[in-house]
Amino acid sequence: MRTPTNFPRRGAFQSKLEPFAQIIRELRRRRKSYREVAQILRDEHQITVDRTTIWSFVKVRSRPRRVIAMASDSAPGEIKSVGRGFDAIAALKSRPTPKAKKPLFTYDENQPLTLKTEKS
Repeated sequence: MRTPTNFPRRGAFQSKLEPFAQIIRELRRRRKSYREVAQILRDEHQITVDRTTIWSFVKVRSRPRRVIAMASDSAPGEIKSVGRGFDAIAALKSRPTPKAKKPLFTYDENQPLTLKTEKS
């Protein structure tokens, strides 16, 4: 007698959504929600699947996004790619601090409040 633990393996696990990967990809490109994708798969392809399953399927097959940081002031047109985590933090810490700007207003508690324009 075979129990669920001693079935012979037939290769790596394959999701039941794998045959529909191109359809899911196209629906997501059209900005369909995971709930709408699940409904379309249910109606048109008779496959019942939850939206969270589709989300996991898409997430596993997606490419990781690169973190983009602004370049230093020495090269204004250059965009520098920074890795994740500590590299990004170190890049932010190494950036020079901006110069202090002229204050927009000054407050003196002994003087009445007055509106000043740039000309005055």
